[in-house]
Amino acid sequence: MNRLLDEPRAADRRAHPRYQPTFGTVCRVRRTPPVAGQGLVWDISVGGIGILVGSPPEPGEELAGELETQGATQPVTLKVAHVRRLTTGDYFVGARFAAPLSQDQMAPFVTPHVIGGRG
Repeated sequence: MNRLLDEPRAADRRAHPRYQPTFGTVCRVRRTPPVAGQGLVWDISVGGIGILVGSPPEPGEELAGELETQGATQPVTLKVAHVRRLTTGDYFVGARFAAPLSQDQMAPFVTPHVIGGRG
């Protein structure tokens, strides 16, 4: 039995569809000990986020912060699910929101035409 073929692909395991963020959307986080950081949002859903960062958190770490884009901020608490080092030296971080975002909370951070037909 080939274990790689038996495991669901990452996209098949997702509970919520991912969306492309609006240009310039970032996630600013506060870490313990108090270290501020910022990640470029790569993708977003009502249940979680993918971000690119220079200084990686640990899987399982909880992070408090906010999503930010032109004219909008949204406080979030993240639980880091996975961290992957990229060939550029940056890190891709996948994290779940402690509380899912509503469609209205998420709307300012996604490309308008992809969520609920807005735009």
